[in-house]
Parts: sequence; C-alpha cells; structure tokens
Amino acid sequence: MQKANKKYTVLLLSAPIGSGHKLAAEALEQALGEYSEVRVIHGNIFDFFPHCLGTAFLSTYLWVLKCCPWLYKLAYSWGNKQGGSLWLRGLLNRLLAALGRSYINKVNPDAVVATHATPAGIIGYYKQQHPLWLGAVVTDFTIHRWWVCDGVDTYFIADELLRRKLATTAEVQAFGIPVRKQFLHHDKAQCRTRFGWSENERVCLLMGGGEGLLPMEKIIAALQKAKVANLRLVAVTGHNEKLAESLRAKYGDTMEIYGFREDVPQLMAGADMVISKAGGLTSAEVLASDIELVIYKPLPGQEEGNAAFLHHYCGAFVAHNIDALVHYIKTETPKPEQIAARRAHAHPQAAQEIAAYIMSILQGADAR
Repeated sequence: MQKANKKYTVLLLSAPIGSGHKLAAEALEQALGEYSEVRVIHGNIFDFFPHCLGTAFLSTYLWVLKCCPWLYKLAYSWGNKQGGSLWLRGLLNRLLAALGRSYINKVNPDAVVATHATPAGIIGYYKQQHPLWLGAVVTDFTIHRWWVCDGVDTYFIADELLRRKLATTAEVQAFGIPVRKQFLHHDKAQCRTRFGWSENERVCLLMGGGEGLLPMEKIIAALQKAKVANLRLVAVTGHNEKLAESLRAKYGDTMEIYGFREDVPQLMAGADMVISKAGGLTSAEVLASDIELVIYKPLPGQEEGNAAFLHHYCGAFVAHNIDALVHYIKTETPKPEQIAARRAHAHPQAAQEIAAYIMSILQGADAR
C-alpha cells in the first residue's frame, strides 16, 4: 500500500455487458471522488483485447437475450454448477489477466474494485504476483457461482439476506448495490412539476435498461386498450433509438417517449411506478427512489433470481404475461406492508458506505 502522504490509486474495473456494471462503477467513482487522497480510474476489461472482438461479443450477447433467451438460461445454469464451467472460467480469467497485465501494471493500483465477476477473477490471478486489495461488488439480488473466486478480500452484496448464498471465507459486507448520487434527495412534487405531471395522475415509467430490452409496444397497446383511469405512461428506451422511433410513430401523440436520458433519477423521483425487466442496478435505483416496481417477464438467469428476491422481500410484483400485468395495474395499489418492505431493503447510500469501507482498508494498511 502507498504511504499516507501520497494518493491511493483505486481501479474500478467493470465490463460493458449490460449497463448496470458500468453504472455501479460510476456510482463508486462519484463516492470515492469525495476523498482528496484518492485517485480513481475507471477501467473496462474490453480494453484488454481488440475492439472488434468486444463489439462482436456484445452483439452476440444482445442477440441471444433478444432471440434465444433459453440459450442464455442454459449457459447461466451450467456456469452456476461446480465442475467444467469453473475450469472454463479459470482459463478465461488467466488469459485476460495476461492480456491486461500491461494495463494494470501501468495503473499500479493499491486497490481494485470489480463490478462484474470476470474482472474479479482476472485480478484474483493478477494479485498472486502483485499484492493489492481486491473488492467485488455484486450487482444483482442473487449470486452466481462465477463470483466466488480466489483472491477477493471483500464482497459487497445487495442485501444481508444474500449472505448465506455466498460460500466464501472472504469478508462480506451487505451495503447494497451502489447507485449514483443523483438518485438521492429529490423533491417529488418539484420533479412532477418539471415534467408537467399533475398530482392526481399515476405516472408509470416503462424502462428496459440501457438497451431497451422490454416489449414496450405490447405493453403500451394493452394498457391503452384497458383504459386505466389517470394512468400516464412514459417510455424510456435507453440507447435503443430504433425502438424509440417505432414508439413515436405509433404513440407519439398520446404519451411521452424518450431515448437515452441523463435525468432518469428525476424521472424516477417524480413517477409512481416503474415497469421494467429485473436488472439488478435498475431495481436498486427504483428501491432508492421509493416507488413501486413491477417486473415484466424477467429474462432467464440472474433476472429470474432478482425477480424472486424482489417479489418475496421488497414488495415488487412480477407479471409473467400481459394479462397479469394489466390486471395488476388496473386493480391493485401498493399495500402498506409492500411499501415498508421496499423501504427496508433499499440502500440509497450504498456507494458512500462502500467508499468509506475502502478508505478504512487503505488507511488501516498504512497505519500498520
């Protein structure tokens, strides 16, 4: 570790497989940036190999999620078992550790925080020859077997109830999934006024993560047909401009349709409900915003695990078909126990708590 009169270097290492891992790292970057003695570097393991390979991998990944979700479920389930998948994981991590060695050596971090299982495994191999502290931030409400690897000093998990699912001798801290500081301290009435939403409307955001992976056309058509009283639909398609254009062509005169927005925290603060897939980061943002969460047809794999946890412990409703979704929105309102449950498991200050913990580790090492 570096001496106290020098800056500590913290490398945040994510992977652009879904936007949640990157956003969690950004939240930690903000929180660590409050400490003057820290230099924060946000890295991406896709920078370890040629850009064309990363682009091809991401395209294939998104195609599988959209067209062959059963294939992703098969791969996820296989990887979650003891056996051959761990051999493959080890081979992949050793290869990427070799490819990324020059980058990591150049950064020369005192601590690395991984927001994806693969960079956690990569640094686990790297630190065998280069001592540093390694933290792993699990960005889901479930824990995949690939997260459990040698070399991690501390795991940061979404909730205390998940501790029993993490079979490790490493330190475990249940601070929550880190969300950006923009999700803190918004006035609901001011946000509604900003977007022109009246007090008596029930504002429902449709969100499918950064890639807009939600069948919004089907949901909008069904809810408009149902004529739910005082329901205002607002679609946020993220980077999926093709979906945004399609929705504007069909529904642009009857509802608000946005592509990528920087003010999602304000949108959530002003809304009453979010209909989304069960991404861990989006779900954490909804909990932090203290609004109702409705999950529609969670994707196989970690989203099914997220949905199960959020339903059983956080008051979220999971709709497995369009009829169940419409019926719920038309007839149900959150019960007091559901509101209490989501508030009990919300961790809006997770990023700040993780950052404070990392600083205590770095400063404690110098003190010794």
